[in-house]
Amino acid sequence: MKRLLVGYLAFTCTVLISASDVRCQERLAEPFELIRSLRSLQDRIARGDSAAFLSYRKALSQFTEQLSRAPEEAWKDPRNVRAAVALVLSGGDPSVLQPLVSQVTGQDLALVRGALAYGQNHNEEAMGQLADVDVRMLDPSVAGHIALVQAELLAKKDREKSLALLAEARLLAPGTMIEEAALRREVALAVESGDADRFETSSRQYVRRFANSAHMPNFRRQWAIDVATRGMAEDPVRRSGLESTLVFLSDSQRLEVYLSIAWEGLKGGGVDLVRWAAAKASQLASEDSAQHLRAKLCEAAVLILTDEFDRGQTTLQGLPVDRLSEEETRLLAAAVRVAKQVRRESKPAEQGSERPRGATEPRVIITAKAAMDRVDDMLSGGRK
Repeated sequence: MKRLLVGYLAFTCTVLISASDVRCQERLAEPFELIRSLRSLQDRIARGDSAAFLSYRKALSQFTEQLSRAPEEAWKDPRNVRAAVALVLSGGDPSVLQPLVSQVTGQDLALVRGALAYGQNHNEEAMGQLADVDVRMLDPSVAGHIALVQAELLAKKDREKSLALLAEARLLAPGTMIEEAALRREVALAVESGDADRFETSSRQYVRRFANSAHMPNFRRQWAIDVATRGMAEDPVRRSGLESTLVFLSDSQRLEVYLSIAWEGLKGGGVDLVRWAAAKASQLASEDSAQHLRAKLCEAAVLILTDEFDRGQTTLQGLPVDRLSEEETRLLAAAVRVAKQVRRESKPAEQGSERPRGATEPRVIITAKAAMDRVDDMLSGGRK
């Protein structure tokens, strides 16, 4: 009995000591140590961890709450100040920085004020605080974050300097979510400025390095829209370059992209673009699949605007309506109406010839363009 009691007391003491150790660890945990977990979460997202992606906002809230409980003494350590700055620039609640404004000095104060202003959407004030900060002289824990924010703040004022800062951010934080975000921003800036060369180069880098990122599905969708509607693939050479970018994706992902380009391309009336994308999708899709059927529909819808009118019309007439989705059925109906209109307009110009000249007559082109504008409005859901 005595032996049992001694054992029980020993066990109880061990538990109490362990619990005390845990509380001590929680109490002594420094902000710069806590932020390592956030960086780990970010890197997992960049590698394609969907669970990390879904838990990110909650984790930011938890880290913010933990940092807000740090004792005043903790902020004497510059590493902790930079950790708080990195948290806010990663999307955390900027209120965590407010108490630090009266506690830090020198360059750290500029970082705190700049990050606080940025987190509060006071961009002019943020730029005023961060404009003269040389990111190459900063601690690596925060340098990439600052370069990324500087680039964002300068994007509309000085595109070239913004791009240079994005390149700095990638060099300062390779393989991280900072590099990933910088590459995505480079692609967006290329689209905004119509820089097809940079669009191709930055897209290839992003797809090659972050093909498994949790952000990749959204990137692919936006990329397809940009290719189809923003003039990023207007000629065969450019389209060939984009094909080489997509080789880093799986067959199913490439199929999804090509179908999106074909569908979005219908809105802009880009005949060659739609035919190219639809043909690529057809090669990747199983012949009896819904994707193959969608590709045929997109191709046929633009063929009626070319000298291959007959082939386009025949394809439209042969499509199995019962296998089409609701939006595909609407497109088919609109395309059939366009084909009938083109046929009517082309008859006076045929002058007894056996083969209709389709949409090659100038008057027919005008009519077909007006009809396709209505198709565009339909595909856009009437939001134009």
